[in-house]
Amino acid sequence: MGIVYVECCEKKCCCCCDDKRDKCPKPVRRNELASCEVSRQMLAMQGPVVVPMVNLTYIFTNATLKYDSSYCPLLTGYRTPTVAELQSIATSLTSTGSIGGTPLCPMVVWALNGIEPVLVEVVPALGTVEVLRTPSLRCKAYRICVTTTTPANG
Repeated sequence: MGIVYVECCEKKCCCCCDDKRDKCPKPVRRNELASCEVSRQMLAMQGPVVVPMVNLTYIFTNATLKYDSSYCPLLTGYRTPTVAELQSIATSLTSTGSIGGTPLCPMVVWALNGIEPVLVEVVPALGTVEVLRTPSLRCKAYRICVTTTTPANG
């Protein structure tokens, strides 16, 4: 841990800790295979994906973006998913948008924990979602937008 001197209010100097804890997590793992990007591109081309078991439809955008609360609502009717909603669709995050496709590689995604935006690591192959430390809303992560799907029989 080093010390970084920065200019503060009224030209007084103060110091801040330059700590790894303040760094944003990388959106993908460092040793990711090229096939991972291909799978994400395939899912993004699918458009809206319906997950009937949980009455949700999602759109995966293959782009890493800073958090913006207005991003998903631009897709009329869509919103940022909660951590629980991401957990419920994690296994459908595949190259084909269905359980039979190739699971996407682990990635960092924006979600909501209550009303608070948080970064989560989604591992579709395992169906796991883990909340990560979120140092800033300026961190870049993948965006998934969801909407509630009306059940076919209701």
